[in-house]
Amino acid sequence: MPDNKNFYLFLTSLIIGLLILGFDIFYSQSDKSFSNNNAIAKVNDQYINEDQFLKYAVTLGADFKADKDQELINLVLERMIEEELLVQRAIELKLHQQDIQVRKVLIEQIIEFILQLNNSNPSDDILQNYFKDNIGRYKSEVEFKIDAIFIKSQSQDSAMLGSDYDLQLHQDKLDTIQNYINTNDFKSAKKLFSNSQFLPIPEQFMKYKDCVKYLGPSNCKNIKEMSSGSISEPIFYNNGFYILQMNELKQTQINDTNFNDFKEQVLFDYKNYQDDQSFLEYIDFLKSRASITKYELE
Repeated sequence: MPDNKNFYLFLTSLIIGLLILGFDIFYSQSDKSFSNNNAIAKVNDQYINEDQFLKYAVTLGADFKADKDQELINLVLERMIEEELLVQRAIELKLHQQDIQVRKVLIEQIIEFILQLNNSNPSDDILQNYFKDNIGRYKSEVEFKIDAIFIKSQSQDSAMLGSDYDLQLHQDKLDTIQNYINTNDFKSAKKLFSNSQFLPIPEQFMKYKDCVKYLGPSNCKNIKEMSSGSISEPIFYNNGFYILQMNELKQTQINDTNFNDFKEQVLFDYKNYQDDQSFLEYIDFLKSRASITKYELE
């Protein structure tokens, strides 16, 4: 299945709306009053009314006023129309059973059907061209050497652990360490001030995924942006504060000749890209052959 962010946001919105819209839309053809109840869109012979729209929008977390957020209103309504088109197509293909709860299955089945339409294996030439066009995505991972001074928090059993208050409690000591580093050097400051760590940070080159085990993803993301020789501000993680020094940073440059090193990843990414494109094209196809009417939202 595609890992494109927009695709998954769309898929999530479809599934969230299933239970809310399921009963109203699935059986509405037998309810004549429904078609005249503040309809805001008509998809083929199927109406979507204002109440359904508002329930759907609230479930997605949308917060808007009709006179100020027309773009968001149009986006939510477009998602509802797309969902209804998928359901109608699934019914045309006889993928359904007479059960409201099957609506989620209908969506999943029609998406699977769409993706199976383009289940081909790309040639190496196609993959190489895709690799060249997206080579920035395959930059080799940064590796770095860091050194750390660790100060164990005095608030281990407190709800204030890791808070601004906790930092202020240790600020004098942290300032003393910083002044010592400026006057002397990082290594001697580490010997003098650093507490023992449950997981000591290795001094050899490490990759981002290894760093995460010691300092967590958000801290490691910031560490990757440090320049060689720079020293960080105090960083809280787990049960104390770290002062880090970037000792060395390296990243190997890649070019077209590195294709074979990334071939499996390129194949995976290309198929996801193709799935994404196939899905969007099929949605456009359904829209092109459907009769869709939109009404003003009052």
